[in-house]
Amino acid sequence: MDSEEEFTRFANLLPEPMLLVTGDGAVLAGNRSVSTLPGLSAAELIGQNLAAVAVESSEAVRSLLRTWSRSNALLPGSLTLIGRGDRKTPCRCEGAVFRPRSDRAPAVIVIRLLRKAAAVNRFVSLNQRIGELTHEISRRRRLEHALDAQHEWLRVTLESIGDAVIAADRDGRVTFMNSIAAALTGVEIEDALGQPLGQIFHIINEHSRIKVEDPVSKVLQRGVIVGLANHTVLIRKDGTEVPIDDSAAPIRGEDGKMLGVVLVFHDVTDRRKLERDLRERTEKLAQADRRKDDFLAMLAHELRNPLAPLLSGSHVLRAIKSDDVRIRQIGDMMDRQIQHLSRLIDDLLDVSRITRGKIELKRVPVSLRSVLERAVEMVHPRIAERKHELSAVLPSASIFVNADATRLAQVFANLLENAAKFTEPGGQIAFRAETRDETAVVHVRDSGVGIGALMLPKIFDLFAQADKSLDRTQGGLGLGLTVVKSLVEMHHGTVEAHSGGVGQGSEFIVRLPTLPRNGAAEALVDANGVAGDATASIARRVLIVDDNKDAAAALAMLIRGWSHDVRVAHRGPEALAASESFRPDLILLDVGLPGMDGYEVARRLRSRPETARATLVAVTGYGRDEDRRRSRDAGFDEHLIKPVAFDVLKRMLDGGEGGI
Repeated sequence: MDSEEEFTRFANLLPEPMLLVTGDGAVLAGNRSVSTLPGLSAAELIGQNLAAVAVESSEAVRSLLRTWSRSNALLPGSLTLIGRGDRKTPCRCEGAVFRPRSDRAPAVIVIRLLRKAAAVNRFVSLNQRIGELTHEISRRRRLEHALDAQHEWLRVTLESIGDAVIAADRDGRVTFMNSIAAALTGVEIEDALGQPLGQIFHIINEHSRIKVEDPVSKVLQRGVIVGLANHTVLIRKDGTEVPIDDSAAPIRGEDGKMLGVVLVFHDVTDRRKLERDLRERTEKLAQADRRKDDFLAMLAHELRNPLAPLLSGSHVLRAIKSDDVRIRQIGDMMDRQIQHLSRLIDDLLDVSRITRGKIELKRVPVSLRSVLERAVEMVHPRIAERKHELSAVLPSASIFVNADATRLAQVFANLLENAAKFTEPGGQIAFRAETRDETAVVHVRDSGVGIGALMLPKIFDLFAQADKSLDRTQGGLGLGLTVVKSLVEMHHGTVEAHSGGVGQGSEFIVRLPTLPRNGAAEALVDANGVAGDATASIARRVLIVDDNKDAAAALAMLIRGWSHDVRVAHRGPEALAASESFRPDLILLDVGLPGMDGYEVARRLRSRPETARATLVAVTGYGRDEDRRRSRDAGFDEHLIKPVAFDVLKRMLDGGEGGI
């Protein structure tokens, strides 16, 4: 039969058991898979009626067959088949009408069988798979929600940080831009997405105006973070310029491969303006500082010029042999006041030099005792004037410090001067030095007005003054202790102040590192810079050149009193002419001469055979480091500040250090 052959040929290809039956239930054919049902085979079933091998009633079987015979699509049903040994196999079955190609063959029904247990297992498996898929879909939806939330959080964060942010992929195309970046570049976010970064982010150098490579390109090339660029200007879409700082960093995946780049930049217009303002203010302050220094130097020069003849005159008065005690008293008084004014000028200039770091110490091994003795000598007139009782306990000459003797003597002279100034006449001042381990400790204690608790921590500050009364009975500029602290620290030492309060006196303690006693005495110089005893004094030829006639006359009078031959000139050409015939051993030359200044005079004197070997000393009111360098460059041997320290000048004439 054609339909049976067609069915068998087709059904044997399928894994499920299949039967071909007539409309009234007679089994026509079956495929090989029927044998998978317990106790059944296709050969045994052929010729039997389906109702005979089913547990269900004949009516139930015929009803199912009628349903299937009307449908071209498989319809579900249920049958329990009886095999050998009365073994019953519940089956899920599907049936539909099958029409053979031949018009002569009657229509038959195709039935597909599946054991209920297997069907249930497939259903369960399908349900499990559906459950797994449902769970996966839910998980993915949760991840999508989380990603959406994270994306929104990131978007809000990047909108609120205040910086412009642009992200680009590995090809340098924009994948993200926040509103601040859009505002700075002048490009809408929708227009920027997908565009090459270079089309929306144009930067140039602020000074050269040359196009600058954007940092994103650098990151893509190098794979590293590119730091802030200096002086970068962003050219906006409308052509306006915005100064920016920018940086870029790579975006990497879990495998470390670069996914893209993030660019961060921000407007620095306000900062650039502040920087310009700061530079301008700094320059103005520097100019003001230079003008202040020039003013102080000029002030010192102008103050020292009249001091020079006054000091010379005081020494001449004191040298005059007279029975009138008033002459000596006036000379002593003039000397004290001139020295006091000179120290005020020195303090003023020292503070200026210290604050600018212009003081250079000439440190050598020096006897601490000689330094302290020099300090006592410097303030002795002040102490004597106020009738103080000074007790001094000084160390042995074998205690050495590495110091600038002149500056260190200035420290202790300032402390003693301070004690004398703030102690009522007739008070006590104790000056004591000792050594502890490798440290020299110097105490200056007085019975004076003391220091209040509020003032004590500020006592070393610039311009600090405990006395604010209008009468200014104690005087001073409030500079001395500032100079003390700075000079002590430059010697690697410390200074501290103590007081029990107002009316309880005060004590200053200076600590300095000492040198080991290993032969330093061989290199020892005293506080006046003298190494060894001065040679015997002999008459010298001294040429004084100063346009201040009073100063020149007073100094000449003083030096003549020391039994030296003196000539005076008031102008540069006059000095050159006098030097030819006089052939001086020592020339005291004021550098501030009108017309031909002292530096030019010095250079010409150095070029002449008759004065090439003379000791050439600059005498001036200018004492800055640059003034000393200029003197040295012009050929001067020494640089003395007006009013000249006469003990230094006398040693020079007597042949001591720096002498002739």
